[in-house]
Amino acid sequence: MGAIDQAMQSDHERLDRILATTAQAVEAGRWQEAREALAKFRHGIEERHMVVEEQALFPAFEDREGGSEHPLTALLRKGHQDLRIFFTEMAEAIAAEDAEEFGDLYSTVQIILQQHDAKEESELYPFLAEALADHGAAVTEQMERAAREEPE
Repeated sequence: MGAIDQAMQSDHERLDRILATTAQAVEAGRWQEAREALAKFRHGIEERHMVVEEQALFPAFEDREGGSEHPLTALLRKGHQDLRIFFTEMAEAIAAEDAEEFGDLYSTVQIILQQHDAKEESELYPFLAEALADHGAAVTEQMERAAREEPE
């Protein structure tokens, strides 16, 4: 496993923990904590993780696969779009203090994220670890710097 593999997989695990914390807060009826945890999760995944993938990793993959959108990156981009909709609906469920709705959405999102992350971890990241001249060190540093800047 190369640097990029490890950094991105580690970020998947970190984000999964934050989302689980959100679900635990909802289950306990701690709505303010749930709002804060979901906001932290969304910032980490939508404004950092997905942005790195969409602006750096997907184009790097496509450049090495012929220069145009590849079926893998097209699928992953579509997954990001779909997940963003679910994250918005989760925030709405928390705002409405609707634990049942949140639970249904959370179950669905967990399955989607597991499949999405597995595809990235098995097909995208290993390829990039080998294909990138620096083995993804620049992206890895960017991810680590952003993680240090995020509040716990």
